Amino acid sequence: MLIDRYIGRAQCHAFVIVFVSLAGLYFVFDAFTNMEEFIAHTAEKGGLAAVLASYYGCRIVWFFDATSPVISLASGMFALSWLERHNELTALLAAGVPRWRIAKSVIVFAAAVSLLAAANRELLLPRIRQAFARNAQDLRGETAHPFEPRYDQRTEILFRGRGAKTAGCCIEAPSLLMPPQLGDYGPQITAADAVWLPASDTRPAGYLLNAVTEPADIDGLPPLRCGDRPVVLTRSTENWLEPRKCFVVSDVTFEQLLGSTNWSNYSSTVELVRAIANPSLGVSADIPLRVHARLLAPFLDMALVMLGIPLVLGPSRRGVFVAVGLCVAMTVLFFVVVMGCHALAGSDILSPSLAAWSPLLVLAPLAAWRAQPMWQ
Repeated sequence: MLIDRYIGRAQCHAFVIVFVSLAGLYFVFDAFTNMEEFIAHTAEKGGLAAVLASYYGCRIVWFFDATSPVISLASGMFALSWLERHNELTALLAAGVPRWRIAKSVIVFAAAVSLLAAANRELLLPRIRQAFARNAQDLRGETAHPFEPRYDQRTEILFRGRGAKTAGCCIEAPSLLMPPQLGDYGPQITAADAVWLPASDTRPAGYLLNAVTEPADIDGLPPLRCGDRPVVLTRSTENWLEPRKCFVVSDVTFEQLLGSTNWSNYSSTVELVRAIANPSLGVSADIPLRVHARLLAPFLDMALVMLGIPLVLGPSRRGVFVAVGLCVAMTVLFFVVVMGCHALAGSDILSPSLAAWSPLLVLAPLAAWRAQPMWQ
């Protein structure tokens, strides 16, 4: 128990120091690069400190998610290398303490960090993912971004627009190309803008089109239906709609309609599964791949740790710098295998499930083989 507390405390200190150092370097460099944009928003945010705290407070959560496996490995390597440097590792082995007993606290700490990162991905990141859609040049979310046409796969309506603004979930100058079965109004519906509205007690989810110009008599037209589902609601039957407005029902959210990776990277696994089951969305292979990768992430994190520990704790004794160099090379190889397998899914060479499981099938046996001397 005393050994566990000693190594665990050293690893915890190393984790905090490495995390704060890397995050500090990244944030300081990024802040000075975008300082003019931050200063421009100081008046409305209450000072430069408030702007920086608001912007980087969310991104430190993202930084933990992105770097926790590598920092966990680095902190474990540091703790074990510290024992080696002060000959404490030699004393423990001479006293009959097995190698697995020394590595136990490192493995437990890495598992705790991996579970914390998984909870962060499922609970915290989805709540603040809207902040990641705005960079330093668009803190207000009022900059118009290019908008690529995208279908609602259920209704076959093609959403087109001049641009999109994240603030207010707004599409500028939308032009909705209607399929033949919904062509009673004409080939398209155009308006000044379209705003995404989530479902409420009085209406389904969809897009509110303001200042409709085509068709010109939108207020007097009957609503359009696709089977039993309403598709386009008009003022003729919906009293809550104002003149020259209509409502297009759609289960494709604004984030999904933009087609950005922001919502898929930072959505919870439950939300990703719902997106796969959403017939309006028609997801590509990267969403099922991400679901499988989320489930396997803790196991891959532990495989990375088990690959690194024998470099310091194995029977062949190496210098600290040699062990660190081998650890860096091993980490690079680890991520090359993971990203290479994931890229095969994007190229339709492997199925999403097989591409997600392949890194574990390759790396887990390798980690078990590398860690075998610790159990002897």
